[in-house]
This record gives sequence, C-alpha cells and structure tokens, in this order.
Amino acid sequence: MKRILAFAPLVLFVGLLAVLGYYNFHKKPQSELRAMVGKSVPDLSLVDLQDGTQTELKGLVTASGKPVLVNFFASWCAPCISENPQLMALKARGVTIIGIAWKDEPQNTLKFLAQHDNPFSRTLADPDGRMALAFGNSGVPETYIIAPDGTITDKITGPIVPATLDEVYAKVSGKSLPQ
Repeated sequence: MKRILAFAPLVLFVGLLAVLGYYNFHKKPQSELRAMVGKSVPDLSLVDLQDGTQTELKGLVTASGKPVLVNFFASWCAPCISENPQLMALKARGVTIIGIAWKDEPQNTLKFLAQHDNPFSRTLADPDGRMALAFGNSGVPETYIIAPDGTITDKITGPIVPATLDEVYAKVSGKSLPQ
C-alpha cells in the first residue's frame, strides 16, 4: 500500500500534464479581435504619402460612395509582399483599396510600393501606430471592409491569399469574382 501512495504524486503530475496538453492542442489557434466591426471608422487624420497632406480616413471612405478595403501593411512585412498580387487583382476589378503604412518610414513605404506594384488608391502613413491602435490591430497585414457610410463591416486578419480572394471580393463588392 505504501508503494502505491509513493507513486500518487507522479500520477497526479502526469494527469495534470495530460489535461494541460489536451487544452493546448484543442484551443482555437488564433483569436481575432473584432471589436470594431459594426462601429464607425476612427476620426483620425494621417499624412497622405503621395501629396503630404493631412487626410482623414473617414472622409476618404465616405467620399468614395462605395465599400472600400482599408489595408494595414508595412514594407518590412513578408506576408504583405505575398498578399500584394491579391490586392492588385482586387484593384483590377474595381475595388477601392486605401493603404495604411503601419510603423514604417515613408521612404521605405514608397520604395516598397514601387518594387511590388501599388494596389492603393491612397496611401496613408501611421508611423506611431495611432490609427492601428484605434482599429484594434494585432499586426500586419490586416484588412477592413468599410461601408460607404464609414461603418466597419468586416475584418480580415493576416494576408488575403488566393484561396480567399473570391470571398473578399464578394464581401466588398456584393458580386462574385469572374472566373
């Protein structure tokens, strides 16, 4: 009987490890903060990298008169490079995309856009991350679908990949992607 009691702590420890291991392998792999979905675009102004003017994002969105994509990216972001062909495909189909360069140097952003094609109708700089913080970003790339009235209708965490291109196009345009 004493031998069995001597192994009790080891059995309890292994049981605890099994429970924690089960939880670790069965939890949701990524939580997506969607607190801003259903809310209005933050009223913040950023510098437009094309002309250097202070520009209010909400004004750009509402002036378009149609849903737009707002894409947070950075020149140092490898997934942003892989996402670029999908953004170019959406632009070619008439989707308005506004880029926000997150915590990036303006000259690096402009060089990045020159090297990898520019899918953005406007590119704004967010060097201190104020706009990203207001949106609740967790990193780059992150993309938001915004209605013409300035309401955020959806959030896409991570890069837009070829497998999700049809879905994103349908959400932003209300149409399916031509085959």
